[in-house]
Parts: sequence; structure tokens; C-alpha cells
Amino acid sequence: MRVLVTGGTGFIGSHATDAMLAAGHEVRLLARTPAKVAGVLRPRGIEPTEVVAGDMGDATSVRAALEGCDAVLHAAAAVGVASGDLAAVEGNLAGTRNVIGQAVELGCDPILYTSSVAVLYPPTTPVLGVDAPLAEPISAYGRSKRDAEAWVRALQADGAPVTSLLIGGVYGPDQPRLDSAMHSIVAAASQAMVVTRGGVGVLDVRDLAQLVVAALEPGRGPRRFLAGGRFLDWPTWTDELSAVLGRPVRRVRVPARLMTTLGRAIDLAQRVRPFDYPLTYEAALYMTSGVPTDDRATLDALDVAYRPTRDTLADATRWLIEAGYLDAVHAPALR
Repeated sequence: MRVLVTGGTGFIGSHATDAMLAAGHEVRLLARTPAKVAGVLRPRGIEPTEVVAGDMGDATSVRAALEGCDAVLHAAAAVGVASGDLAAVEGNLAGTRNVIGQAVELGCDPILYTSSVAVLYPPTTPVLGVDAPLAEPISAYGRSKRDAEAWVRALQADGAPVTSLLIGGVYGPDQPRLDSAMHSIVAAASQAMVVTRGGVGVLDVRDLAQLVVAALEPGRGPRRFLAGGRFLDWPTWTDELSAVLGRPVRRVRVPARLMTTLGRAIDLAQRVRPFDYPLTYEAALYMTSGVPTDDRATLDALDVAYRPTRDTLADATRWLIEAGYLDAVHAPALR
């Protein structure tokens, strides 16, 4: 199939593009800056079939990019959990409507949408299933993803062939721009790990790419898959990273209430004078309220198995060292 990919120069989109090309699909990228494609993808040996200049927020360029495509992967999105950059995420819903709405009009099948487990937070059950209710988010990012997911679900209810993937914390090599998940490895390895209540799902970006390829099946109608990854509480996450590094990671135990209080204080300080810091109130909430997801139905339906979490953390850490984000001295087992 010929597949239009938005967000193809991002972490998820670039790996999905690689996997789709390897599976024999043609890939057309919609890119705001086509020159960025060469800088991000070609050093990794990824050559998309075609690149179209345009932005997900521009209906005309989206329409032009969709012409002649059989299927779509909409992976473009602004993320504001760790940065606190709330203004940057306002276009998520408009972009989703532009890309997915026009894809439905043109008869693309399937239409894949990378959603987020963030739409289910704060959780109301000890284990999240694919049918968990949409939550009431606390930030612009959370609202943008929740509203986009709700809009997509309305299309699905009408029978549109849209497949949404609700994904958790994504780790792995070759990340064009470090996000909070990968920053956590750098911080823990080079300084210390904050250990608190809750935990995180660890999803290998390469496994997610295989889920995308497996979901590229026309004629299946609307579908929704939960892919939160293997859940680790923070002590276990720290143990796994310690094993990968070959040395103990220093731990700082912080009560959940203190974490969220610190996050609120940092949010207030950023309103006075903006600065970049990985902890916000929303990030603290996700960190302290994380619960497992039940991914069994997804893995069974798409016939994909998650690789060992330790392999994911090792490959991610090895790449962080190679890319210059982490000094090899912090990972004696990987030298």
C-alpha cells in the first residue's frame, strides 16, 4: 500500500516508516520542513518513497498529500507534559481533524492514529483496559489528546475505518529529540532516580512500529488497541536500569504528595519566568499515578510480542551514549 505518514521525522513516525518500508509498503511523508527528512532519516538508511511539504494544520497541503494514498498513519503531535509548553499543543485536535477527517472523505483504509494512555489519566481502576473511560485531564496537552481521541471515537462509532493505538512510555534508540522518557534514563544514570509511588509502562519503539505494520490491514473497520507496554513500578524500573548499567543507580525516595507539590511550584515559577525543567505538575501526576495496562488483546490480535524490557533499556542507553547525551563512564556494563 501507499501510506501517508505525518510525524515521520519524529520518534514513533521514523521507526514506523522504517518498518513499513521493510514490509514492502510505499511511504509518503508530510513534512513541514522537507530538508529535515534527510537530516533525520537518511543517516539511519531510511528513504521514504516521497516527501510532500506541508503541515497537519493546513487543510490544502494535507489534501494534496493524501491524494493517491491507500492508508494513513497520523503520528504527528505536539507534546507538552515535560516541557510545560501548553501553547504548543493547541493544534493537536485541529491537525487530527484535518488529517483523519480528510482521509475518511477520500476513502483511505486503514487510517491509523497514535493516541496516548494520557487520555485515560488520572486512572480510576488499578489496571487500564482498552475500554476504560476517557478521563478529565488537567492540562492543555491532556485535553488536546483527550479531545482528539473523543473525536476519533465518534468517527469510529459511525463505522469509519480508523484504528487508534493508545500508547504508553516509548523508549528505544534513534530518538530525533529527547522526550521525558529518554531524559529519565540520562538523569537516573548520571545523577539519581526519584523513586515514588506509581510507575510507567515501557514500550519499545521498534515493537510499536511492528504493531503499526500489523495494523495496516484494510477492510477491518474501526479498531482500538491499547499498547501501554510492560509496566514497572519505579523501584523495579530503577533495578532494571541498574542491571543494564552494571552499577547501582542512586535513589532519592520522594512521597507522592511532595512530588505533585513540587510540580505545582515549578509550574507557578514558569509563569513568572519560563525555563526548561522536566518536572511539571502533570508530569508528577503521571509519574505517581501510573498503573498497568492490559495489552494482551492487542498483542494477540496483531501477533506481536514485546521484547524483554532490559533489552529495550540497554539499547536505549547504548544509543544515548553514542549520541553524546550520556557519558559512557556511567554505564560500565555497556562499554
